[in-house]
Amino acid sequence: MLLEWLLVAVVLALGVRALGASRQTAFLLAAMGVTTVAAAAAIAGSTAPPAPAPIGRQGEGFATSGACRSCHSAEYSSWHASFHRRMTQVASLTNVAAPSLRSGGRMRIETTGRTVELYGRAHELWARLPDPAVTSAVSGRHYEQAFRAAPIRDVPVQLLTGSHHHQAFWVRGARPGELRSVPVVYSIDEQQLLPRRDAFLNPPDAPEQAVTWNSNCVQCHSVAGAPQHDLASDSFATAAAELGIACEACHGPAAAHVTEMQSPWRRYRARAEGSATSATNPEKLTRERASEVCGRCHSYFFPKDEAGWWQDGFSKSYQPGQDLSRAQLLLSPEALAAAGAPEVGADVESLFYRDGTVRIGGREYNGLSRSPCFERGHGERKLSCLSCHSMHRGDPNDQLDPEKLGNAACTSCHEGMRDNPSVHTHHAAGSPGSLCYNCHMPHTSYALLGAIRSHRVDSPAFDQRTRDRPNACNLCHLEQSEAWASKHTASWFGAGSRFVLDREGTIEVPAGAVFALAGDAAVRAITAAALARSEGSSPSPALRRQLLTELARDDYAAVRFIAERSLKSMPSVTDASPLSTELAQQLLAARDRRPITIAE
Repeated sequence: MLLEWLLVAVVLALGVRALGASRQTAFLLAAMGVTTVAAAAAIAGSTAPPAPAPIGRQGEGFATSGACRSCHSAEYSSWHASFHRRMTQVASLTNVAAPSLRSGGRMRIETTGRTVELYGRAHELWARLPDPAVTSAVSGRHYEQAFRAAPIRDVPVQLLTGSHHHQAFWVRGARPGELRSVPVVYSIDEQQLLPRRDAFLNPPDAPEQAVTWNSNCVQCHSVAGAPQHDLASDSFATAAAELGIACEACHGPAAAHVTEMQSPWRRYRARAEGSATSATNPEKLTRERASEVCGRCHSYFFPKDEAGWWQDGFSKSYQPGQDLSRAQLLLSPEALAAAGAPEVGADVESLFYRDGTVRIGGREYNGLSRSPCFERGHGERKLSCLSCHSMHRGDPNDQLDPEKLGNAACTSCHEGMRDNPSVHTHHAAGSPGSLCYNCHMPHTSYALLGAIRSHRVDSPAFDQRTRDRPNACNLCHLEQSEAWASKHTASWFGAGSRFVLDREGTIEVPAGAVFALAGDAAVRAITAAALARSEGSSPSPALRRQLLTELARDDYAAVRFIAERSLKSMPSVTDASPLSTELAQQLLAARDRRPITIAE
């Protein structure tokens, strides 16, 4: 079934506020006199513009986000300002992220020996590149050969994916109905084009891979995305209820709800009595089911009904509020080692640390599900996505609930640490070390040319089980050794066996040097990002600059990119390098050289 197309779930779909939670019951009583107007607006709003060919419209009880606006204006506005809404858009000069393209300019970059160019034509976005009809007909190293030999063509860009950090571009492929990636991405943060192969953590000798939107992205970057792949003709009739991550991605099909709420008495009863409606409110689900709404996309998974998935995606096997395990196998080292495990096209070491912690950003549910606060919590004291996040409140950047900022999310259960956190943290109040998440959710997940927080909420560990994962203490105190961090945590909390990595040779080696010079590619990328942060009490600019200079020569393009960006933020220093040449060479000789591929 051409499993190489199936690059499982990567999108952002965090917590959701209640439908209509901001409205008052008294307002509903007053609004009963304008029922006809409200109902008419809801019906009119339910008609969404058609999706661009070759993405068709899929009904199945969906009303689209326009139907929500008249009754849930506040929630609609907050969603409309979110990056979720813009995750997938029709390709146009209005929607493209690059200011130079919007203003009529051109952007070009070399990749795999050819030039790729993006430009505007009227209101459309176009690409000039080796003919996608030729290059998308092959894969692997044959793709690179075809890319170098294919004639140059000008083709319209069909879709855009991404709106926060990167934006990707999709054009028609060789097969009917297929959308394939343009081999470049636009970095929104740096405002520049990058070769697609360099925007992800790929070994330098890994072949360029063209990606198919119909299978890689449709299930999470749209509402009710269905690949609709016909095996006999090898063609796609891909459909989606709505492009982007819209209301019904989290609340389920809403056509019945829209019809139901046209009755003024039904609306009054729903608001006044809190009676159930035909739409799902994640805030009223159990903690497990609410988190699964987010985990549908924020996880590394495999469909349990693969044949059904190639037709309908998850639109028929899962709806918000249902048991997600019926539709998806949540992947883990244990699941991938089991008899009959799916082939996912990547090594386990590229996906998970040795203790089972997921390495990849965007798979927060994999981390949450292994957190003690999730595994052992009960009822309202069980950790969930909504413990910290809200779709409809706060800054769209992280979608953190304003009431849960700082330590508030943790101290809502761990009450004893609320008034004097320093007793537990052993760091001064107000310092980075006094924030729960800096110790229990360190930046150990690689994503989008950077590092994000692990969502496996656990405590720093120093044993053989975690020796390949940078510990939280030393991601701040990079100038100190792991033995130093282990000693302090043991003295404070009486926990854990101490260890010193065999490759160190001495307990005085700064952990930052071990991570940067001897770690695997993902650890090196994470360390390059950590070296630019200023959370540590002793920034050690000379050490940080020395390590970043070495990382800027890394054989992985993504590591070099992060290191060069971090170097730009570092102050100039004239101090002698704190690591001797001999020690640096010893660490480089001990580098973990397993090929790591993180395609996100």
